[in-house]
Amino acid sequence: MKRFPFLSSITGLGAVCVGAIWLLKDSQAAGQGASVGITTCINTLIPSLFPFMVLCTYVVESGLSNRLGRYAGGVTRFLFRLPGCTAPVILLSFLGGYPAGAKGISQLLARKEITTDEAGQMLCFCVNAGPPFVLTAVGSCLLGDFTAGVVLLLSTTLSGLLLGIIFRFFSSSSSVSKPHCPPPASASSPFVSSVTGASRSLLTLCAFVILFSVILSLMRESGLFSILTRRLLLLGMSPGNAASLPSLLAEVTAGCRDGAMFGASLPMIAFGLGWGGLCVHLQIFSFFPQFPLARWKFWFSRLLHGILSAVFTWNLLPFFPQVRSASALWSSQVTGGLAASVPAVLTLFLLFLVMALDGTRFSPFDRQKTGT
Repeated sequence: MKRFPFLSSITGLGAVCVGAIWLLKDSQAAGQGASVGITTCINTLIPSLFPFMVLCTYVVESGLSNRLGRYAGGVTRFLFRLPGCTAPVILLSFLGGYPAGAKGISQLLARKEITTDEAGQMLCFCVNAGPPFVLTAVGSCLLGDFTAGVVLLLSTTLSGLLLGIIFRFFSSSSSVSKPHCPPPASASSPFVSSVTGASRSLLTLCAFVILFSVILSLMRESGLFSILTRRLLLLGMSPGNAASLPSLLAEVTAGCRDGAMFGASLPMIAFGLGWGGLCVHLQIFSFFPQFPLARWKFWFSRLLHGILSAVFTWNLLPFFPQVRSASALWSSQVTGGLAASVPAVLTLFLLFLVMALDGTRFSPFDRQKTGT
């Protein structure tokens, strides 16, 4: 942002003006989207994420990560070239859902138990869909088949572990064999600080989910999703995959719901789970005063995770023939006219332009300026 002050100001002002007009024009759709987002937070996000976010914060605040790291250091150094204190956070990142691992990474970095490079390396593979969400919400509830959830969980977990091993060879850290500085003493009870910290973080996560739910509702109402779907159909994508891909790229819960509703293939849903959605990405950014990884590298790792998850799912399906039709349980068809709202398209363009130019907090060049 500091490199393009005039352009960023004009872009931000344009986005605010067009967004305000859009909200006033389609206020009913915005209200419905907010209602869906609140329901998602209450029924899915809070029950599945809050306990694990407390655990991730507690293992760091209490010093358990250091103590457990003495026993797990050999494994983490061999597999991921990371210090032992990262082992509990890595484990919880695969068990607790997307933001849980990022929350633990931010705590380790804040307490100087890991370096900036190590935090960036962890963010390339410690952003995963947790078992409660994949098995229960996606498998049992949306797809109506617990086994389908098992296939998806295996695929996303294996692809995450493979990414961790791959990025081991690109790590620039040379301090994993050296003891890190002892962590500073917590100002309050580790349990109290863990609960309060997780509560504040979860409130931010819910705000992002509600916001993206409103944006998706407005995009559907404006007809923009229909335009995107038809363009994807022209490229040869199946109707179910084409209808669900835009929402999968934006918000993973809504994307999986659309995938089940429109009969998307299981590999496409696996791709969405691996990618995580822009909503999750922004949630992760919010945990760090300065993001420890270049954003393009983070998004590249998310894209790799999605592709690998789809590939693993495709190769696992022959062993689970009963789940082939699980994603076609819902009979709704792809609908929508060709009309698209100009304000909708303009606002979407401005939103991505703001994200691309926003370097105040997340720019990788800031590390060079500070010498870190």
